[in-house]
Amino acid sequence: MILFDGCSYTYGDELENPEKERFSSLIGGEHVNLGECGKSNDGITRTTIAYCEKNQVDIAVIQFTIYSRREIYRNDRNKWKFISCQHDDDISDAYYRIIQNKSDDLANFHKNKFILENYFKNNKIKFYFMGIENPKFTLGAKKSEWYDIIDKKPVTWLRNVMGRKKTHRHHYLNGHPSKLGHKVIAEHVCENIF
Repeated sequence: MILFDGCSYTYGDELENPEKERFSSLIGGEHVNLGECGKSNDGITRTTIAYCEKNQVDIAVIQFTIYSRREIYRNDRNKWKFISCQHDDDISDAYYRIIQNKSDDLANFHKNKFILENYFKNNKIKFYFMGIENPKFTLGAKKSEWYDIIDKKPVTWLRNVMGRKKTHRHHYLNGHPSKLGHKVIAEHVCENIF
């Protein structure tokens, strides 16, 4: 069984029929897709491990999202809430105005990568990591101790798989992969997990 987790790219945002047209469905076979629009890397790590703890997973395909996204637990609603600089709410506004910085975002990503890669290795789950954050994001950011202990194998940047929007417009809708873009991602994932 293959587990897919990620943000709107994995969910299939902007597709007419995400459940049939997204790359996880194009790969076929028994699989579960936990992708959610706006999901943070903290949320991806949390839901991936929670699912694996209760279910048999043979392969995990993880699509990391924008490093600055985070999640908080809302006691008043008894659930996790994703926060992003694109959200127009008091919590997101306060976090991105007062707390957020690039070095902390990068450290948080490396922490999540470390947790997942070690969880998968310890549980003998084959895994493949992709991401949507531009690798140039790390320029100028201080690398934390998390960087020192992660596996240095790079996360595949999906723009390198699909091509840039300027030159491969047919692989994109507005900001997300088109049906053809999802097909290209599916082919790439298959080459790397089978």
